[in-house]
Amino acid sequence: MFHPFAFQGTKALWTPADFTDIKYWWTADAGVFRSGGAVISWIDQIAGFNMQQPTSGNSPGTGTSAALNGETTIKFNGTSDYLYTTTSPQSQPVGADLTILSVFNLIDTRTGGALVSGIQLNGSGPRFIIDTLNDSIRIFNQNYPIPGSGPATMETSPATTGARALKWRYDSSAGDSYYALDTLTESSLSTGGSTGTNTWSTGVTIAMGATLNSTGGTVFGSRYVEMEVAEQIWIETTPSVTEMDEWKTYVNNKYGTIIV
Repeated sequence: MFHPFAFQGTKALWTPADFTDIKYWWTADAGVFRSGGAVISWIDQIAGFNMQQPTSGNSPGTGTSAALNGETTIKFNGTSDYLYTTTSPQSQPVGADLTILSVFNLIDTRTGGALVSGIQLNGSGPRFIIDTLNDSIRIFNQNYPIPGSGPATMETSPATTGARALKWRYDSSAGDSYYALDTLTESSLSTGGSTGTNTWSTGVTIAMGATLNSTGGTVFGSRYVEMEVAEQIWIETTPSVTEMDEWKTYVNNKYGTIIV
């Protein structure tokens, strides 16, 4: 198996830490703290930002995933497990782009709005949720980056179960949103939306495994997702073509061929 911190001769292999303007990198083979086998803390490898679960009955587990080449993952059961941050992310310059990359094994695609990865903002304002419902991965936006106000949902179907690699990108200068599922070729989700939106503002919670409706970790409508998460990466820019090619090679070498 390929490992992110391996060396080839005297040259270090590329890892997500090499992305320009990377802000967070959660990887299941580092920064994971457990209590009795349950994950109570998952710390990113760039800024030391902590996703945690103080309630033992809501803590996910860990283990290897056959679907992800036997690599270590955080395992969410789809009924009670989730992680979230109790503090907001570090400040983001107004007008900065945002790119999120996730590698995961999706086990249940019909979970009714369970969170795959994203931000939930307490109360009204900019937010996005990436979830699964009825065999689709959905990007749900409220006031961002959709033109006008009010919620909107955009489907990125089909979302079959199995190993997945998802890219979601917000182009701040144009107000456009894009996604790429198991490919480097982007598809448009929306165009001409809000520009210069600062997604990392006060009151933001980053969550994984469930959709939240408050920064205190309250789950909305029992919406959980059953999945195994290997990595999540947040980048405060639009990665270059070269960087995305490096990411594709990294993912396919480590987890088996996912990105085509």
